[in-house]
Amino acid sequence: MIITLIIIASAFVIIYFVFNYKPKQKESLRDLYTEGLDLMVDGHRQGAYENFKKIISKDTANVKAYIKLGQVIREGGNPANALKIHSSVSLRRGLTYYERVELLKNISLDYYNLKKVDQAIQQCHKILKINKKNDWALNKLIYFYQKEKDWFNAKKYLELKLKNSGKSDNRSLALYKIQEGRFFLSKADFEKSRKCFEDALVICSDVSIAYYFIGESYSQESDAVYVEAEQKSQINISSDLHKEYAGEMERAREILAKAIEKWISYAKLKPESSWMVIHFLKDALFALDRYNEIEVVLKEILDKDSDNVDVIAALADYYNHMGDSVSALKIIDSGLEKDDSSLLVRLIRLKLLFSDKDSRNTSIKNELDCLIKDLVKNIDYQVYKNTSTDKDALWLYSMSDNKEYSK
Repeated sequence: MIITLIIIASAFVIIYFVFNYKPKQKESLRDLYTEGLDLMVDGHRQGAYENFKKIISKDTANVKAYIKLGQVIREGGNPANALKIHSSVSLRRGLTYYERVELLKNISLDYYNLKKVDQAIQQCHKILKINKKNDWALNKLIYFYQKEKDWFNAKKYLELKLKNSGKSDNRSLALYKIQEGRFFLSKADFEKSRKCFEDALVICSDVSIAYYFIGESYSQESDAVYVEAEQKSQINISSDLHKEYAGEMERAREILAKAIEKWISYAKLKPESSWMVIHFLKDALFALDRYNEIEVVLKEILDKDSDNVDVIAALADYYNHMGDSVSALKIIDSGLEKDDSSLLVRLIRLKLLFSDKDSRNTSIKNELDCLIKDLVKNIDYQVYKNTSTDKDALWLYSMSDNKEYSK
């Protein structure tokens, strides 16, 4: 009887160790992993690192722990070592779908932190081969292509992301197309840039900022034609070259006239943001001996936006230029009554206060003119100006920071 009881008790002990001891160890590993994740969230990387190292020392087959260990090391500033860990684990056989995708995500981020964007992009494409609708990979491809200033592909994967989500966002697609055009414009490829801007209007007719950049492309092309003609004229002054020079100068004028047309279109569509093109228009019209047309343009804008202090200031500046300083000061003072914080209005008023009778004032007024022109052309001023700025323009300029798509 005693022997039987001993055997039964031994059996219970064995059963307990078989069914309770091992699961308890596994539970301990799970606790370490969960705690490690919490430590990562709280920013305690060293603690998280130690937890994942403990897990690996007890269970070398724990792929998730290796992934997180590499992540901690990368976020600690050592992406090269993180890449070694993630790459070596990715060579293992029998990896689950989750493990393969998570490893590719982390390898992509490792490469990105190593400033190897091309390789980071390759890993995202590998994820899409596993799951063509993976949202993480699509978002990162959009972002990485932005970093590479490859707006064609950024737009391509934005379209795919929107298609997968069943959403429509033609405005964003049009803005991406404008960014592609801006890239070509920075390379002085005027025809390709305009094609992109025009395509953007086809995608979304409401992106008025496209007219602004079409005008800018014509303006830059006109400048390029003018400079080239001037350079040729200095080399040779033969009669044939003189005819060619005259022809090129006329072509520069015709191109600049197209810029004026597009800038006027923008000003009429976005009167509250017309300050972005007013000084371009003034310079262009003056260059083409059409300066008196600016009065008509400004008054048309004021018909739509009577409180536009920038247009009021520009109109005052026009009257001063035409010799009517009394009307100019009257108009500028009315502008200050509407908004006395406008730096542009105050600068123009300061310029008006200098009398033309004193020759010494001419150079001061010229300096103020240059300051005003530089101010309105400055991107920071356009972005942070306290009056209305085209939201699409703000987005386009902000993308210089390559922020991830979040719409």
